[in-house]
Amino acid sequence: MRRPRSYNPDRLERRVERKPMSYVLHRAVTTALILGGMTLGAFAQTQSTAPAAWPNRVVRLMVPAAAGTAPDIMARTVGDRLSKVWGQPVTIDKRPGAGGVIGMAALKTAERNQHNFAFAPASVLTMSQYMFRPTQVDIVKDFTGVAMVGLSPMMIAVSASNPANTLADVINQAKKQPDQFVVVTAFQYSVPHLTADMLAKASGVPMRSVPVTQASQSVSAVINGDAQAVIDGVPLLDAMVKSGRLKAIGIFSDARVPGRADLPAVVETYPSMVVNGWFGIVAPIGTDPVAIDRINRDMASVVKQPEVIERFDTMGVYARNMTPDEFNTFWRQEITRWEGVLKDVGAKPVQ
Repeated sequence: MRRPRSYNPDRLERRVERKPMSYVLHRAVTTALILGGMTLGAFAQTQSTAPAAWPNRVVRLMVPAAAGTAPDIMARTVGDRLSKVWGQPVTIDKRPGAGGVIGMAALKTAERNQHNFAFAPASVLTMSQYMFRPTQVDIVKDFTGVAMVGLSPMMIAVSASNPANTLADVINQAKKQPDQFVVVTAFQYSVPHLTADMLAKASGVPMRSVPVTQASQSVSAVINGDAQAVIDGVPLLDAMVKSGRLKAIGIFSDARVPGRADLPAVVETYPSMVVNGWFGIVAPIGTDPVAIDRINRDMASVVKQPEVIERFDTMGVYARNMTPDEFNTFWRQEITRWEGVLKDVGAKPVQ
Protein backbone atom coordinates (compact mmCIF):
# COMPACT_ATOMS: atom_id res chain seq x y z
CA MET A 1 0.00 0.00 0.00
CA ARG A 2 1.20 3.40 -1.03
CA ARG A 3 1.51 5.82 1.80
CA PRO A 4 -0.08 9.23 1.26
CA ARG A 5 2.33 12.00 0.76
CA SER A 6 2.51 14.44 3.52
CA TYR A 7 1.83 18.07 2.73
CA ASN A 8 5.02 19.91 1.95
CA PRO A 9 4.56 23.62 1.23
CA ASP A 10 8.00 23.95 -0.25
CA ARG A 11 7.38 21.19 -2.82
CA LEU A 12 3.98 22.65 -3.80
CA GLU A 13 5.42 26.13 -4.28
CA ARG A 14 8.12 24.73 -6.58
CA ARG A 15 5.41 23.07 -8.78
CA VAL A 16 3.49 26.31 -9.28
CA GLU A 17 4.82 28.15 -12.33
CA ARG A 18 5.33 31.75 -11.56
CA LYS A 19 3.59 33.87 -14.26
CA PRO A 20 4.39 37.49 -15.10
CA MET A 21 1.83 40.15 -14.14
CA SER A 22 0.90 40.77 -17.83
CA TYR A 23 -0.16 37.15 -18.14
CA VAL A 24 -2.29 37.40 -15.03
CA LEU A 25 -4.05 40.52 -16.33
CA HIS A 26 -4.64 38.91 -19.74
CA ARG A 27 -6.26 35.89 -18.10
CA ALA A 28 -8.39 38.13 -15.90
CA VAL A 29 -9.68 40.14 -18.87
CA THR A 30 -10.35 37.00 -20.89
CA THR A 31 -12.28 35.41 -18.05
CA ALA A 32 -14.36 38.55 -17.55
CA LEU A 33 -15.21 38.71 -21.25
CA ILE A 34 -16.23 35.07 -21.40
CA LEU A 35 -18.39 35.42 -18.31
CA GLY A 36 -19.96 38.49 -19.90
CA GLY A 37 -20.82 36.56 -23.06
CA MET A 38 -18.16 38.18 -25.22
CA THR A 39 -15.16 36.53 -26.85
CA LEU A 40 -11.73 38.02 -26.88
CA GLY A 41 -11.95 38.34 -30.69
CA ALA A 42 -15.12 40.39 -30.44
CA PHE A 43 -13.49 42.60 -27.84
CA ALA A 44 -10.57 43.25 -30.16
CA GLN A 45 -12.97 43.99 -33.01
CA THR A 46 -14.80 46.65 -31.00
CA GLN A 47 -11.48 48.36 -30.43
CA SER A 48 -10.57 48.47 -34.13
CA THR A 49 -13.85 49.31 -35.93
CA ALA A 50 -14.84 52.68 -34.51
CA PRO A 51 -16.94 54.64 -37.05
CA ALA A 52 -14.84 56.54 -39.56
CA ALA A 53 -15.17 60.31 -39.65
CA TRP A 54 -17.62 61.64 -42.24
CA PRO A 55 -16.93 62.37 -45.05
CA ASN A 56 -14.20 59.88 -45.90
CA ARG A 57 -14.62 59.85 -49.67
CA VAL A 58 -16.04 61.90 -52.56
CA VAL A 59 -19.43 63.47 -51.82
CA ARG A 60 -21.80 63.52 -54.77
CA LEU A 61 -24.61 66.03 -55.22
CA MET A 62 -27.20 64.95 -57.78
CA VAL A 63 -28.77 67.98 -59.45
CA PRO A 64 -32.08 67.14 -61.19
CA ALA A 65 -31.73 70.12 -63.52
CA ALA A 66 -29.78 71.19 -66.60
CA ALA A 67 -26.37 72.85 -66.67
CA GLY A 68 -26.44 76.60 -66.14
CA THR A 69 -29.73 76.63 -64.24
CA ALA A 70 -30.06 78.04 -60.72
CA PRO A 71 -29.81 74.63 -58.99
CA ASP A 72 -26.63 73.82 -60.92
CA ILE A 73 -25.00 77.19 -60.19
CA MET A 74 -25.95 77.08 -56.53
CA ALA A 75 -24.80 73.48 -56.08
CA ARG A 76 -21.41 74.32 -57.57
CA THR A 77 -21.16 77.45 -55.43
CA VAL A 78 -21.72 75.66 -52.12
CA GLY A 79 -20.05 72.44 -53.27
CA ASP A 80 -16.71 74.18 -53.84
CA ARG A 81 -16.77 75.61 -50.34
CA LEU A 82 -17.96 72.45 -48.62
CA SER A 83 -15.12 70.59 -50.32
CA LYS A 84 -12.64 72.93 -48.63
CA VAL A 85 -14.33 72.47 -45.26
CA TRP A 86 -14.37 68.68 -45.52
CA GLY A 87 -11.08 68.07 -47.26
CA GLN A 88 -12.92 65.82 -49.73
CA PRO A 89 -14.07 66.46 -53.32
CA VAL A 90 -17.71 67.37 -53.94
CA THR A 91 -18.89 66.40 -57.42
CA ILE A 92 -21.99 67.78 -59.14
CA ASP A 93 -23.90 65.15 -61.12
CA LYS A 94 -26.54 66.80 -63.34
CA ARG A 95 -29.50 64.55 -64.21
CA PRO A 96 -32.27 66.67 -65.80
CA GLY A 97 -35.54 65.40 -67.24
CA ALA A 98 -39.14 64.50 -66.40
CA GLY A 99 -39.57 67.33 -63.93
CA GLY A 100 -36.58 66.15 -61.93
CA VAL A 101 -37.79 62.57 -61.59
CA ILE A 102 -34.83 61.16 -63.54
CA GLY A 103 -32.32 62.71 -61.17
CA MET A 104 -34.17 61.67 -58.03
CA ALA A 105 -34.55 58.11 -59.31
CA ALA A 106 -30.79 58.02 -59.93
CA LEU A 107 -30.19 59.02 -56.32
CA LYS A 108 -32.55 56.34 -55.05
CA THR A 109 -30.69 53.58 -56.92
CA ALA A 110 -27.19 54.94 -56.20
CA GLU A 111 -24.82 53.07 -53.91
CA ARG A 112 -25.81 53.43 -50.26
CA ASN A 113 -22.44 54.72 -49.13
CA GLN A 114 -23.61 57.69 -47.03
CA HIS A 115 -22.06 60.10 -49.55
CA ASN A 116 -24.80 60.53 -52.20
CA PHE A 117 -27.29 63.40 -51.95
CA ALA A 118 -29.45 65.63 -54.15
CA PHE A 119 -29.45 69.41 -54.47
CA ALA A 120 -32.95 70.10 -55.74
CA PRO A 121 -35.40 72.98 -56.31
CA ALA A 122 -38.82 73.14 -54.71
CA SER A 123 -40.61 72.28 -57.94
CA VAL A 124 -38.92 68.87 -58.01
CA LEU A 125 -39.47 68.17 -54.32
CA THR A 126 -43.09 69.33 -54.18
CA MET A 127 -44.80 69.12 -57.58
CA SER A 128 -43.15 66.39 -59.62
CA GLN A 129 -44.70 63.59 -57.55
CA TYR A 130 -48.16 64.95 -58.40
CA MET A 131 -47.54 66.03 -62.00
CA PHE A 132 -45.54 63.01 -63.19
CA ARG A 133 -46.78 60.22 -60.91
CA PRO A 134 -43.43 58.39 -61.19
CA THR A 135 -43.37 54.65 -60.61
CA GLN A 136 -39.60 54.27 -60.16
CA VAL A 137 -39.33 56.67 -57.24
CA ASP A 138 -41.54 58.19 -54.56
CA ILE A 139 -40.11 61.62 -53.82
CA VAL A 140 -42.18 61.90 -50.64
CA LYS A 141 -41.29 58.51 -49.13
CA ASP A 142 -37.84 57.69 -50.52
CA PHE A 143 -35.95 60.74 -49.24
CA THR A 144 -35.38 62.78 -46.12
CA GLY A 145 -34.44 66.41 -45.68
CA VAL A 146 -30.85 67.37 -44.93
CA ALA A 147 -30.61 71.16 -45.26
CA MET A 148 -32.64 74.08 -46.49
CA VAL A 149 -30.31 76.23 -48.58
CA GLY A 150 -32.32 79.28 -49.57
CA LEU A 151 -35.60 80.85 -50.63
CA SER A 152 -36.31 82.54 -53.96
CA PRO A 153 -39.57 84.53 -53.80
CA MET A 154 -41.70 85.49 -56.77
CA MET A 155 -42.04 89.16 -57.78
CA ILE A 156 -44.82 91.10 -59.52
CA ALA A 157 -43.99 94.04 -61.81
CA VAL A 158 -45.68 96.33 -64.31
CA SER A 159 -44.45 98.47 -67.17
CA ALA A 160 -42.46 101.52 -66.11
CA SER A 161 -45.09 103.64 -67.88
CA ASN A 162 -47.97 102.14 -65.87
CA PRO A 163 -49.33 104.66 -63.32
CA ALA A 164 -49.72 101.90 -60.70
CA ASN A 165 -47.18 102.14 -57.88
CA THR A 166 -48.60 99.73 -55.32
CA LEU A 167 -50.30 96.37 -55.26
CA ALA A 168 -53.54 98.12 -54.33
CA ASP A 169 -53.23 100.17 -57.52
CA VAL A 170 -52.76 97.01 -59.58
CA ILE A 171 -55.78 95.32 -57.98
CA ASN A 172 -57.91 98.41 -58.64
CA GLN A 173 -56.90 98.31 -62.31
CA ALA A 174 -57.90 94.66 -62.46
CA LYS A 175 -61.28 95.42 -60.87
CA LYS A 176 -62.04 97.94 -63.61
CA GLN A 177 -61.42 95.39 -66.37
CA PRO A 178 -62.41 91.99 -64.99
CA ASP A 179 -61.12 89.04 -66.99
CA GLN A 180 -59.31 91.48 -69.27
CA PHE A 181 -56.45 92.27 -66.91
CA VAL A 182 -53.65 90.01 -68.14
CA VAL A 183 -50.90 88.69 -65.88
CA VAL A 184 -48.24 87.00 -67.99
CA THR A 185 -46.09 84.27 -66.45
CA ALA A 186 -43.76 81.40 -67.25
CA PHE A 187 -45.05 78.11 -68.65
CA GLN A 188 -48.28 76.49 -67.50
CA TYR A 189 -48.33 75.16 -63.93
CA SER A 190 -44.99 76.74 -63.14
CA VAL A 191 -44.67 78.51 -59.77
CA PRO A 192 -45.14 81.98 -61.37
CA HIS A 193 -48.23 80.76 -63.25
CA LEU A 194 -49.75 79.29 -60.12
CA THR A 195 -48.88 82.44 -58.16
CA ALA A 196 -50.99 84.53 -60.55
CA ASP A 197 -53.97 82.24 -60.01
CA MET A 198 -53.44 82.36 -56.24
CA LEU A 199 -53.34 86.18 -56.30
CA ALA A 200 -56.62 86.35 -58.21
CA LYS A 201 -58.20 84.04 -55.65
CA ALA A 202 -56.79 85.92 -52.64
CA SER A 203 -57.89 89.32 -53.96
CA GLY A 204 -61.23 88.11 -55.24
CA VAL A 205 -60.55 89.86 -58.54
CA PRO A 206 -60.67 87.86 -61.79
CA MET A 207 -57.43 88.06 -63.76
CA ARG A 208 -56.29 86.29 -66.89
CA SER A 209 -53.15 84.30 -66.19
CA VAL A 210 -51.38 83.77 -69.51
CA PRO A 211 -48.34 81.45 -69.56
CA VAL A 212 -45.64 81.80 -72.22
CA THR A 213 -42.84 79.47 -73.22
CA GLN A 214 -39.93 81.87 -72.85
CA ALA A 215 -39.18 84.30 -70.04
CA SER A 216 -38.24 87.07 -72.46
CA GLN A 217 -41.72 86.89 -73.97
CA SER A 218 -43.37 87.72 -70.66
CA VAL A 219 -41.27 90.85 -70.17
CA SER A 220 -41.85 91.99 -73.75
CA ALA A 221 -45.60 91.47 -73.40
CA VAL A 222 -45.77 93.89 -70.47
CA ILE A 223 -43.46 96.48 -72.00
CA ASN A 224 -45.43 96.41 -75.26
CA GLY A 225 -48.79 96.70 -73.50
CA ASP A 226 -50.06 93.22 -74.41
CA ALA A 227 -50.21 92.35 -70.70
CA GLN A 228 -50.70 94.53 -67.65
CA ALA A 229 -48.45 92.72 -65.17
CA VAL A 230 -45.84 89.97 -64.99
CA ILE A 231 -45.01 87.52 -62.22
CA ASP A 232 -41.68 85.71 -62.20
CA GLY A 233 -38.56 85.16 -60.15
CA VAL A 234 -36.50 88.06 -58.84
CA PRO A 235 -33.48 87.71 -61.19
CA LEU A 236 -35.42 88.18 -64.44
CA LEU A 237 -37.63 91.02 -63.26
CA ASP A 238 -35.05 92.81 -61.11
CA ALA A 239 -32.75 93.20 -64.11
CA MET A 240 -35.57 94.85 -66.05
CA VAL A 241 -36.44 97.06 -63.09
CA LYS A 242 -32.85 98.26 -62.80
CA SER A 243 -32.80 98.99 -66.54
CA GLY A 244 -35.87 101.22 -66.11
CA ARG A 245 -38.18 99.12 -68.29
CA LEU A 246 -40.28 97.60 -65.50
CA LYS A 247 -41.56 98.81 -62.14
CA ALA A 248 -41.48 96.42 -59.18
CA ILE A 249 -44.77 96.31 -57.27
CA GLY A 250 -44.29 93.61 -54.64
CA ILE A 251 -42.44 90.48 -53.63
CA PHE A 252 -44.14 87.26 -52.52
CA SER A 253 -41.86 86.57 -49.54
CA ASP A 254 -42.86 86.24 -45.89
CA ALA A 255 -41.24 89.63 -45.18
CA ARG A 256 -39.31 92.34 -46.98
CA VAL A 257 -35.99 91.00 -48.20
CA PRO A 258 -32.42 92.24 -47.62
CA GLY A 259 -31.29 94.85 -50.11
CA ARG A 260 -34.87 95.58 -51.22
CA ALA A 261 -36.42 96.99 -48.06
CA ASP A 262 -38.42 99.54 -50.07
CA LEU A 263 -40.22 96.76 -51.97
CA PRO A 264 -43.39 95.73 -50.08
CA ALA A 265 -44.08 92.08 -49.37
CA VAL A 266 -47.43 91.01 -50.83
CA VAL A 267 -48.12 89.25 -47.53
CA GLU A 268 -48.58 92.71 -46.00
CA THR A 269 -51.82 92.93 -48.01
CA TYR A 270 -52.75 89.26 -48.46
CA PRO A 271 -51.42 87.12 -45.56
CA SER A 272 -51.77 83.87 -47.51
CA MET A 273 -49.63 85.07 -50.40
CA VAL A 274 -46.21 83.76 -49.42
CA VAL A 275 -44.87 82.11 -52.56
CA ASN A 276 -41.25 81.06 -52.62
CA GLY A 277 -39.19 78.95 -54.85
CA TRP A 278 -36.62 77.26 -52.65
CA PHE A 279 -33.65 74.92 -52.79
CA GLY A 280 -32.64 72.13 -50.46
CA ILE A 281 -30.40 69.12 -50.00
CA VAL A 282 -32.05 65.74 -49.46
CA ALA A 283 -30.77 62.24 -48.83
CA PRO A 284 -32.02 58.70 -49.39
CA ILE A 285 -34.05 57.35 -46.49
CA GLY A 286 -31.73 55.52 -44.10
CA THR A 287 -28.78 57.88 -44.49
CA ASP A 288 -26.67 58.10 -41.32
CA PRO A 289 -27.78 61.03 -39.12
CA VAL A 290 -24.09 61.81 -38.57
CA ALA A 291 -23.74 62.70 -42.27
CA ILE A 292 -27.02 64.62 -42.30
CA ASP A 293 -26.12 66.69 -39.25
CA ARG A 294 -22.63 67.44 -40.59
CA ILE A 295 -23.95 68.74 -43.91
CA ASN A 296 -26.64 70.78 -42.18
CA ARG A 297 -24.17 72.38 -39.79
CA ASP A 298 -21.55 73.16 -42.41
CA MET A 299 -24.10 74.45 -44.93
CA ALA A 300 -25.36 76.93 -42.34
CA SER A 301 -21.83 78.33 -42.14
CA VAL A 302 -21.11 78.31 -45.88
CA VAL A 303 -24.19 80.34 -46.84
CA LYS A 304 -23.04 83.11 -44.48
CA GLN A 305 -19.84 83.67 -46.45
CA PRO A 306 -19.94 87.09 -48.19
CA GLU A 307 -19.12 85.70 -51.64
CA VAL A 308 -21.92 83.13 -51.34
CA ILE A 309 -24.40 85.79 -50.22
CA GLU A 310 -23.38 87.94 -53.19
CA ARG A 311 -23.67 85.04 -55.63
CA PHE A 312 -27.08 84.04 -54.31
CA ASP A 313 -28.29 87.64 -54.46
CA THR A 314 -27.68 87.75 -58.22
CA MET A 315 -30.11 84.84 -58.48
CA GLY A 316 -32.68 86.30 -56.10
CA VAL A 317 -31.96 83.66 -53.48
CA TYR A 318 -31.85 84.41 -49.77
CA ALA A 319 -30.19 81.92 -47.42
CA ARG A 320 -32.51 80.31 -44.89
CA ASN A 321 -31.28 77.91 -42.22
CA MET A 322 -33.38 75.08 -40.79
CA THR A 323 -32.56 71.98 -38.78
CA PRO A 324 -33.20 68.67 -40.58
CA ASP A 325 -36.42 68.21 -38.59
CA GLU A 326 -37.59 71.74 -39.37
CA PHE A 327 -36.79 71.27 -43.04
CA ASN A 328 -38.71 67.99 -43.19
CA THR A 329 -41.75 69.62 -41.59
CA PHE A 330 -41.57 72.60 -43.97
CA TRP A 331 -41.09 70.30 -46.97
CA ARG A 332 -44.16 68.18 -46.14
CA GLN A 333 -46.25 71.31 -45.65
CA GLU A 334 -45.14 72.61 -49.04
CA ILE A 335 -46.06 69.30 -50.72
CA THR A 336 -49.56 69.47 -49.25
CA ARG A 337 -49.94 73.12 -50.20
CA TRP A 338 -48.84 72.80 -53.82
CA GLU A 339 -50.82 69.64 -54.45
CA GLY A 340 -53.88 71.58 -53.29
CA VAL A 341 -53.07 74.48 -55.60
CA LEU A 342 -52.55 72.16 -58.57
CA LYS A 343 -55.88 70.47 -57.93
CA ASP A 344 -57.63 73.84 -57.57
CA VAL A 345 -56.46 74.96 -61.02
CA GLY A 346 -57.35 71.60 -62.56
CA ALA A 347 -53.78 70.55 -63.33
CA LYS A 348 -53.65 67.09 -64.85
CA PRO A 349 -50.69 64.77 -64.29
CA VAL A 350 -48.44 64.30 -67.31
CA GLN A 351 -49.19 60.99 -68.98
